Amino acid sequence: MAKQELLDKIIADAEERARQILAEAEGKAASQVAAAEAERAALLDSARKMASAAAPETIRRRKAMAELEGRKLVLAEKQALIREAYQKALLAVKKSDKYEALLVKMILSVAEDGDSVVFSASDSKINREKVLAEAMKIGKIKLAEAKEKGAFDGGIVLRGKDCDKNLSLEVEIENLRSEEDVCAKALFS
Repeated sequence: MAKQELLDKIIADAEERARQILAEAEGKAASQVAAAEAERAALLDSARKMASAAAPETIRRRKAMAELEGRKLVLAEKQALIREAYQKALLAVKKSDKYEALLVKMILSVAEDGDSVVFSASDSKINREKVLAEAMKIGKIKLAEAKEKGAFDGGIVLRGKDCDKNLSLEVEIENLRSEEDVCAKALFS
């Protein structure tokens, strides 16, 4: 039986050693869990402090971005209104009973002897022969009507020997806009 007692002793010692190792491991695990929990609480507190410190700056930035977006939308609407106002002005000029006289003045402002005049395809109701005859009479120059019609919305283009002169209404109105936008001042002042 001495063998059996020896085996029982070894088993008892091994079980006791296993209980000690298990108790030590549980103790270490508990202290590591407590340390991790303390670190988690510290990190959470630090993150909260950083978030509350950054919140006013984040709010300020978002407010500034929203204001900028708002100004962009207002500007886009203003630009659309200005385009519409100029388009209406262009149509009013074309419908005016003084439109043909305006074309004559436009021709005389830059025409040279021998230029050909390109009329807008959309100006089908004007008397082109009358406009040319009057411009030649007043300016004492020789002009010809170009066979092709322009794809612009009113006005004329003069084709010369050396260069062309674009006096279309779109270009003239754009020149007015670039100098000083009276329309914008009238609409938004």
